[in-house]
Amino acid sequence: MGESDHAFVKAFLAPWNAHDVDGAMALMTDDCLWEIPRGSEPHGTVFEGAGAVRAAIAGAFKAMPDVRYDVVRSSFGHDLVVLELLVSGTLADGRQARFHACDVMTLRDGKVAAKRSYRKVVE
Repeated sequence: MGESDHAFVKAFLAPWNAHDVDGAMALMTDDCLWEIPRGSEPHGTVFEGAGAVRAAIAGAFKAMPDVRYDVVRSSFGHDLVVLELLVSGTLADGRQARFHACDVMTLRDGKVAAKRSYRKVVE
């Protein structure tokens, strides 16, 4: 794992932890997609294009206003980043949330072209 790989992860998570939608979008391609775990399809829900992904990120920050993403482990391949994360925060209804998640990201020209998110369900 190269230093630039870890630098990318640090740069990528900084706006997410700052709840900065513009900063998060600056690291996504214009034609990006984001698959989230919940939805009516086996892949969850897919948001395609910068406008849809921007709205989805803003919605995620609204659903958990103090969300925090901490790296558990990261792996890298050619144009691929896999992040294992500990996600914590307070849900809009006041309940505390804490769970492991995984992002499998495809990169193009140093930006995220696809972000496929998975998470553990806490019952």
